[in-house]
Amino acid sequence: RQTLFVRYCPKSQKGEAFMKILHLSDLHLGRRMYNYSFLPQQKKLLEQVVIIAEEQAVQAVLVAGDIYDKNVPVAEAVTVLDEFLTALSVRQIPVFLISGNHDSAERLQFGSQLLEHQQVYIAGTFTGKMQTYDLEDAYGKVHLCLLPFVKQSTLASLYPDEKFHSLSEGIAHVLEQTPLSENDRNLLMYHGFVLHNGDGPELSESELQLGGTQLVEASVFSAFDYVALGHIHKPQWVKSGKIRYSGSLMKYSFSESLQNKSVTLLDWKAKDNLTVTTIPLQPEQDMRVIQGKLEDLLEHAEPSEDWIRAELTDKELIPYALERLRMSYPNIMELVYLYQEEQIAASNTEVKLVPEQSLVELLGGFLDSVYQYQLEEEPEAYQLMEEICKEAEQEK
Repeated sequence: RQTLFVRYCPKSQKGEAFMKILHLSDLHLGRRMYNYSFLPQQKKLLEQVVIIAEEQAVQAVLVAGDIYDKNVPVAEAVTVLDEFLTALSVRQIPVFLISGNHDSAERLQFGSQLLEHQQVYIAGTFTGKMQTYDLEDAYGKVHLCLLPFVKQSTLASLYPDEKFHSLSEGIAHVLEQTPLSENDRNLLMYHGFVLHNGDGPELSESELQLGGTQLVEASVFSAFDYVALGHIHKPQWVKSGKIRYSGSLMKYSFSESLQNKSVTLLDWKAKDNLTVTTIPLQPEQDMRVIQGKLEDLLEHAEPSEDWIRAELTDKELIPYALERLRMSYPNIMELVYLYQEEQIAASNTEVKLVPEQSLVELLGGFLDSVYQYQLEEEPEAYQLMEEICKEAEQEK
């Protein structure tokens, strides 16, 4: 275990130095949506993180995985991360990163030994033993353990003599290999899907939900006083006061439009004296949903550069609706008619109730319910679709 001598610690009212740690995750650098790049905003938000870290005089910054959005990140994303790490390094603020399921662990690990000399500590590839560090202040040591995203199959190959029936069992075995002191503060950073008493965290559409065998029960982390998690985009507790998802750097889908993004700040004095607060992040561009009739939306439109999803309540398709909205909302990403979505949902229910229908009959019902198109009244079209459906059924 490596002992780190961090920069000055803030003082308590009694004049004792204590530990302050910033927890964030799920940067997804390089993410795009409908050909819009989020990198300019990601860069500005990371600049906010640096300012927060400096103003709060933190002793460490934890980034709990999904640093990049792709296994092979675009060059611009690598540059943004480089600038972020450099900004922390020149301010003598240690930063710890682990890989997530979106990252290439090997690529993230590159140069890690060299970067440690600049107080940048990276756990990309898991080799069977956690990277551990000791941070010290007037209250003693904080044992920091880094556990990147790892699959059950990987653990099985690393520990061939063990028989893990679940990822929880594998993670528990890993944690058992790392001695911890009950008298000191124990801190774990991990990227994965964690349940508490069988209840999972609240998900968003933009997250990749892991399979049932990739779930970890919170009880395996009982030896730790705080677990800094990554993977889930909504800031939330898994176990109050102990295990927390900091949430993503920014909104990455319209299902996150009502979420308030933040970073998590730990004020840690004695072992049982941990205060956790959140500090909001302030994006220049928001991701919002607007809803109503097209004419009402146009009448009350306030020109904005925000990313917009328009949900129209009109009962008929309106020509050039997207183009008209784009005059006020140049970054509109989605336009949907709610009545169509309701009809599709209804048609899906009907399909489940009549599984004996043929494929062409199901298709005809779909076209009728959504587009009011009577396929059976168009003999040539019906015959063509019937032939296509027969071929599809034969291939199946």
